[in-house]
This record gives sequence, C-alpha cells and structure tokens, in this order.
Amino acid sequence: MTATLPVDQTPLLETPVEQFQARRARLAAQMQAGSIAIIPSAPELVRNADAHFPYRADSYFYYLTGFEEPNAWLLLSADGHTTLLCQAKNPEREIWDGYRLGPQAAPQALALDAAFAVEELDARLPDLLQNRSAVYYPFMRHAALAPQIAQWLGQVRSR
Repeated sequence: MTATLPVDQTPLLETPVEQFQARRARLAAQMQAGSIAIIPSAPELVRNADAHFPYRADSYFYYLTGFEEPNAWLLLSADGHTTLLCQAKNPEREIWDGYRLGPQAAPQALALDAAFAVEELDARLPDLLQNRSAVYYPFMRHAALAPQIAQWLGQVRSR
C-alpha cells in the first residue's frame, strides 16, 4: 500500500535543497551573460487509453531541481534567477494522479525565486526571452521544443 500525503503537506527531498541550489548556481555561472536556460521535465507516457507508465523525471531536470512531477519547466537565467512552471494544485486530480506541490509552495520547498502554473507557459515565455543574448535548451531530447521556442522567439521579434 502506498502512503499518501495530506493535501497541505509538502514532500521532503532526499537531497538537501542547498545542493540543488548549488547545482543551479554552477550551471548559471557557466552560461553567457544575459542568457536563459529552458529546461523541461520528461513528458508523461501513455500506456493505453488513460493509463500512464509510472512517471520518472529526466535525470538532468531532477539534478537541478529535486522536483519529480510531470509537466514542469525550469527557467534559469545567467544571473542565477530560477523560475519553475508546474501543475497547479488540484485536489480532484490529486486523487487520481497523486500529490502536487503547486506553484504557491514550490519556491519555498525547492529554494526557487518564483513559480507559476504551467498553463501560463506560453504567456510568460516571450517576456522572459526578451533581450536575452542566448537561449539554452535540450534540443535533442524533446522533439517539439525547438519549434515551440522558435514560436516564442517569433513573438519577441514581432514586438
């Protein structure tokens, strides 16, 4: 039997949150000044109909965040500012999918600067990409990511 967390309880990370902060800081220090990294987590994979395979976050995403929920994005700027976009709290969905940390609790639990609902991704990214010297992203791991980034940059260029 699997133990479930009460809706108001945040999960404890096995690794101290300071280690994730240090990893993000090391990555930010290697980035070009004025740049941003866009790092999505692994997508959920459907097994059949509405049943999914057990979820496992991408190793590089987990290495930087300690966050294991699907449908999440880490935005890291060269100055070290971190933003997470993740699924919003939804008690109804949590009955079926399991506990969600949610954007309100994420900054404190994961030592991030900000967090927003993933539904805001398309609205927020053009603003975050504006005036950036470079954009880093894992172009070989997510086939749809390059066209999506091109679309966001197109919005930036049209301003």
